[in-house]
Amino acid sequence: MAVMTMSAKKSAQPQAEGEKIAKRTAAEMGTFVDPRDGTEYKTCKIGNQVWLAENLKFELDSDDCVAYDDDYQYFDKYGYLYCENGLEAAIPEGWHLPTRKEWETMVRFAKKDSRCKDVLSVIASEEWIESSSDRYGFSMVPGGMSFCSGDFEDLDYLAHFWVDEGGKCYDSVSFKEGFDGINDEETVLYASVRLVKNAE
Repeated sequence: MAVMTMSAKKSAQPQAEGEKIAKRTAAEMGTFVDPRDGTEYKTCKIGNQVWLAENLKFELDSDDCVAYDDDYQYFDKYGYLYCENGLEAAIPEGWHLPTRKEWETMVRFAKKDSRCKDVLSVIASEEWIESSSDRYGFSMVPGGMSFCSGDFEDLDYLAHFWVDEGGKCYDSVSFKEGFDGINDEETVLYASVRLVKNAE
């Protein structure tokens, strides 16, 4: 496995005032403050699921999380990319890494409820897909990935996320413009993290 050089980590920064806010007419929005570092995240409810509406930004004290291309100009928008070894430590109490079934449930609900042909038209950030309504406030962003070769790829093209396959076994799913559904053909070393709130 290629060794990836690391630069100093950076804490999450609040979004600047006046940034473009996506349309959220159908969204049930909220916030979550991670008690470990004080980072505030937007949340959204899609069907019966409550999701983080931003990529995770929790800093690990290891090389198990990286900014895309080790460049922090991408951090505020895309969060960290995490490797499999860091997933358990990255997740705050009360939340969990979604299973493949939970991703599929969210996608089916969004498509059926909004009668859309392409699910990205209602869950992607308008900064990525101009035609997206971001109807549910999910604001998916294409944070790219890193392969086992150590190369970073697909920023602003593909959104790649970890999924929980059970028993500390993890896989990943991806979404890209023009692809109507979930793709799981890529093998990655580092990917983004979205979380689902535990049932109360």
